[in-house]
Amino acid sequence: MTALLDVTGMTKRFGHLTAVDACSFSVAEGSITALIGPNGSGKTTVFNLITGYLPTDSGSVAFDGRSIAGADPGGLYRQGLSRTFQQARVFGDLTVQENLVVAAGGSWRSVFGRRMSRSDRIRAAELLEEFKLSHVADLFASELSWGQRKLLEFAAVLMSRPRLVLLDEPTAGVNPLLIQTMASHIRSYNATGVTFLIVEHDMSFVMTVCDQVIVLDRGKTICVGTPEAVQSDPRVLDAYLGD
Repeated sequence: MTALLDVTGMTKRFGHLTAVDACSFSVAEGSITALIGPNGSGKTTVFNLITGYLPTDSGSVAFDGRSIAGADPGGLYRQGLSRTFQQARVFGDLTVQENLVVAAGGSWRSVFGRRMSRSDRIRAAELLEEFKLSHVADLFASELSWGQRKLLEFAAVLMSRPRLVLLDEPTAGVNPLLIQTMASHIRSYNATGVTFLIVEHDMSFVMTVCDQVIVLDRGKTICVGTPEAVQSDPRVLDAYLGD
């Protein structure tokens, strides 16, 4: 499979702490890939570096064969690379539907003037229906439950019809039924060609949803393989269970 994302020698230091240390890996187009590792292994920092929320100290990142070094998050979103966060980022003072307008690139004038293009309106309605949020479309996002906010953020990143979605702990703090819902949406969109890179602590979720696993430890890539191969790899067991 062709690599959609290539990370080569990525390094990030915060003072004397090296959070990401010459990290390299690739994500195959059309895959559902997990990025796992013990707490403090650098997973979220890697996400922030890929998506332009932090500058790299050295190394390179390529998306679809083109360097995205120095790109801003908004520009990457328009290129087809989007992400979610550990703490769901939604606009609490906007309605659920208005959050999707903003995600589609609508102006603040279009939000407050209640003007929305026909194509965006159709797309938003489809996503609200798929994510079972139609009944709360006119509620402020601040009124949603934690799980509903996670679903809204997920729906929002799909408004632009991305090629690659980075999900940062999509199942954190949600109930088992919603975990199954998240898994179903990921599989469904992957079947349409969307590639996923997922940071996740729930190993049962990783083992049942992902087809490739990248393991980080102390900012370095220590193992890449299938879920079955990774879970029995001595390097991975040592990283999780060692001193």
